[in-house]
Amino acid sequence: MKIVADFNSDVQTQKPKPGSYEWWYFDAQSIDGYSIVVIFYEGNPFSKRYIKGISSGSDSLAEFYPAISISLYKDGKPIFYAFEEFLSSECIFSADKPIGNAGNNSFTGKKIEGEIQYQIMLDQLLENGDSIKGTISFRSGDMKFSLMDSNSEEPSAHVWNLIQPSADVEGTLTLGGSNSEEIHFKGTGYHDHNFGSEPMKDTFDEWYWGRYHLEGLTLVYYLMRVKNRWEKKAWLISEEGKTEAISSSDIEFSAQQMSLFGLLSSRIITFGGNNFKAHLQLDRLTDNGPFYQRFEGRLMATIGDKPVQSRGISEYIKPERIYNKLFWPLVDMRIKYPGKAHWVQKSSMLYRWTW
Repeated sequence: MKIVADFNSDVQTQKPKPGSYEWWYFDAQSIDGYSIVVIFYEGNPFSKRYIKGISSGSDSLAEFYPAISISLYKDGKPIFYAFEEFLSSECIFSADKPIGNAGNNSFTGKKIEGEIQYQIMLDQLLENGDSIKGTISFRSGDMKFSLMDSNSEEPSAHVWNLIQPSADVEGTLTLGGSNSEEIHFKGTGYHDHNFGSEPMKDTFDEWYWGRYHLEGLTLVYYLMRVKNRWEKKAWLISEEGKTEAISSSDIEFSAQQMSLFGLLSSRIITFGGNNFKAHLQLDRLTDNGPFYQRFEGRLMATIGDKPVQSRGISEYIKPERIYNKLFWPLVDMRIKYPGKAHWVQKSSMLYRWTW
């Protein structure tokens, strides 16, 4: 994995190979219990259509499979979920500036007077009549931090670009339909950008990722198993951009649990070191699928001799399972493909069961 931290590289990457993918990831947690995750895709790696295109050799490039996923939670429980794939004519991602759209949803990034700003505009209507509409902004200082990755200049099939480890997030979101509500969002968020030049299953076997905001610090980790060997990366990043890497030997997994779909993942991750020790409990499962899980975890840590704690967002994925046709009927219920909607998506009650 190539690791960078560069706002100027937060643009569309050329993806000439079948199976390549790219996504722009944004998340935020509010001070009053809401959290949101928005992901823009060019080359949806979870798409059954894309997988079939790769195997057939026709229309198998990432540009033909753009998508967006929107997940909104209240106290760890989903209150809105959308995952829609679009025609390429309905989406544009700029290779020059951090700008992109998926249908009526868009993101725009810019630098203004030493500050990095992103604006996310959402306007998504579901087949069951539910909707989300509004704008949220991500603001952070231009910290110019470095993750000190020794392999950052080497070619890699997967590139991770960390743009905003910590950002102030504000905005207003309006939910319509069966769960109408207006949310005045204020909290802390995160933004990164991932690119892969081949199908995820060909690059890594599984991964854990997470971010947790502490007092003036953010813990970010990215743990990947590649050809049965773990590559463990984690950092503490201050608000001023000072970065401290955590040794891979000081990162451990434990407490494996198997989901209803047979997905086995660790629920405890520990981080050690001289001045920082932490116990991360992935205790609140907010998205539970056959190849992907999202958690709102609880981090208990000591910095020096000071105890601190935080709730944040973590993910786990095992990409090889995406290609297991046994799970495709479940995926079809969640992803709306161009020109058609699954009959489950037309029912508010049934669609909510898939969350």
